[in-house]
Amino acid sequence: MNFSLGIAAYNEAANIGRLLDRLLAYQPDVSGLSEIVVVASGCTDETESIVRSYAAKDSRVRLITEPQRKGKASAVNLFIEKSANDLLALMSADVLPDDGALKHLIKPFSNDKIGVTAGRIIPVNDRSSFMGFYGNLFWLLHHQIGLQSFKAGEAVAFRKVFSSIPADTATDETWIVQQVLEKGYLSQYIPQAIFRNRGPDNIGDFLKVRRRHLVGYYHLLKLRPDWKLPDTMDNVKVLKLLVGEFSFTPKEALFLIGSVLLEFWARALAQYDFYLAGKNPFVWDTAASTKCLEGKK
Repeated sequence: MNFSLGIAAYNEAANIGRLLDRLLAYQPDVSGLSEIVVVASGCTDETESIVRSYAAKDSRVRLITEPQRKGKASAVNLFIEKSANDLLALMSADVLPDDGALKHLIKPFSNDKIGVTAGRIIPVNDRSSFMGFYGNLFWLLHHQIGLQSFKAGEAVAFRKVFSSIPADTATDETWIVQQVLEKGYLSQYIPQAIFRNRGPDNIGDFLKVRRRHLVGYYHLLKLRPDWKLPDTMDNVKVLKLLVGEFSFTPKEALFLIGSVLLEFWARALAQYDFYLAGKNPFVWDTAASTKCLEGKK
């Protein structure tokens, strides 16, 4: 199965080279990876020159330059439009795949009924710190919910059965999933497809990221009130998982209380942003502490 891999990048010089190295050198068992399309949007660092150097060495690497930064959704739409295949994979520029991750992500599409798959995200943050604990707990909840009901994260694959997503959304994966499901296809969570990221290591960066995600969900509900939000937004399901599936040391129990309070704070701020201030940050400030995975798998 030939497929195209898309990477949306804005000032990702810290990680884009390592990501391309991993994709080209450590995914040799992925047959059908015919192109890696990097959409660089308004980059002011060395991202574009780094990608060009890889394109000069491997014809599968393509660079699409978007002179003005218009948000990730705009970059995703460019990738969908310019991709050469009907099977697409999409990942963030600040993640690194484990060996075999793409193979696992693509394999289910041998079943014609499967329309979208999602991999598992595991942070490299040290969970002995408060923010590291929160980041690991956040993605562990995503994993547990994904085992019960589909939840897409920062690495997805899907059939090209739609032409675009709204350019002003901050929840690109959710729009992708819902549009594929509306075509009658099935979804599948692939826990063996592991991708590493780095979560925010300070509260300021956390609020940048989380408020933007939450506003994206509120914006989605405004445009499509008939759609269901991911189960990670279902407080009852999350609480049941926290009580029934996990155990915590006394220190982690304190971290858990702080994490719950921080999440409610982020939700309150996001509701203010969207419903009172009228904000929809689909072009967002980056969280600097999430951008370097150096020395991590």
